[in-house]
Amino acid sequence: MALSISYEQALSCCASTRFAQQLSAEGSYADLDALLTAARRIWWTQTGVPGWLEALAAHPKIGDKKGIEGKPEAFAIFSRNEQAASNQSLSNDVSAELADWNKRYLDKFGFIFIIFAKGKGAPQILEALKKRYVRLPHEELQVAAQEQMKITELRLCGLYGVSDSTDPVATRTQRRAEQVLTHLAPAPGGPLRSPITTHVLDTASGLPARGLPLALLKQDEVSKTWETVGEGVTNDDGRVGTLLPPGNYITPGRYRMFFDTSVYLAACKLAHPTFYSEVPFYPEVVVEFIITPDKAMEHYHIPLLLSPYGFSTYRGS
Repeated sequence: MALSISYEQALSCCASTRFAQQLSAEGSYADLDALLTAARRIWWTQTGVPGWLEALAAHPKIGDKKGIEGKPEAFAIFSRNEQAASNQSLSNDVSAELADWNKRYLDKFGFIFIIFAKGKGAPQILEALKKRYVRLPHEELQVAAQEQMKITELRLCGLYGVSDSTDPVATRTQRRAEQVLTHLAPAPGGPLRSPITTHVLDTASGLPARGLPLALLKQDEVSKTWETVGEGVTNDDGRVGTLLPPGNYITPGRYRMFFDTSVYLAACKLAHPTFYSEVPFYPEVVVEFIITPDKAMEHYHIPLLLSPYGFSTYRGS
């Protein structure tokens, strides 16, 4: 059964106006999974940091029971349900400590602390707040965006779930809501990263190829033209990890990684005039690859092994 979502419904799930506009404007969705997939794509690739901050700012502070007052009714209902467990376990001491740490967090990062609070007690949330407080600002924004996406998915499930737990749709919705807790988790020990990364190694020198310009392009499905969606220059370790905004969803389609090897090889010629040719034999390298819809949640690492007279590539991890 096809699903449609209004702007107001989308806004009650995520208070970013750009997100709500995009999600409601795309028409009907084949089923709940299609809606959730679209929500992830819009959040990670189209909403942008201003939209993230707008969504974060709409939430009441954890432990602030009065913070829900004045919120739109649907948004307030979601918030009360999600924070029910934490509010029930909120002692005076924990409440005071939460208020103090909420202020510290806001002063440091410039946005309020949010967490997927469903089923979590106040002491557990306070512990998580303290652990996240030590992060760098850009890392913490990525974590906060993850938590917002989990909340958004749970609310979208709630919009279309049914109360009868024996119904197959309800069972699927409940299972999907449980998966929300883990499907957006970043790599252990690190923040969310660009879904496409690269690493260039110079096999002639045995060292990383630093200072090599490159670009990521995507083909338009209709016009078949190519559009640059990301650019960078390899660092001292030969890597570029910021081609796309951090996230773990990539729009399916045909991509190209363009390596401007002429710039790098020309620099090598200056350093080693007898080893590298006057005119680079491979002035550029283009690696073309296809990302299918069923693998849009995977990470794609596209390394390049380069020498003056040869190159190779593979899909890394």
